[in-house]
Amino acid sequence: MARNFMYVYERIYKEQNAMQAEFRKIPIRGKKTTPADIKRVRSIISYSNYLVAQECSVIVSYPKVHIEGKEVVLGEPLIMLPNCRLISMEGLKKIELGGKRYKK
Repeated sequence: MARNFMYVYERIYKEQNAMQAEFRKIPIRGKKTTPADIKRVRSIISYSNYLVAQECSVIVSYPKVHIEGKEVVLGEPLIMLPNCRLISMEGLKKIELGGKRYKK
């Protein structure tokens, strides 16, 4: 059975994969990464968050983003719903898939 829509959490995962593909194009060298490259990483994250916000009406934040070796680790995203409630990715999945009522 095919469905013609994408859940918000699937869209966030898709955007994370696209960001990681863009990060691989940037020469990241741990603490020796140039400030211009760090700025480019932050702009990629900002632009991706903007796209998700425009399409899905949620704000995504990566509070624990850091550079580890030769890769950028995004960490667990924090999502703000239209009613200004902050939830994790697991909470968003529970809400969208309609299981039990989600509580903090």
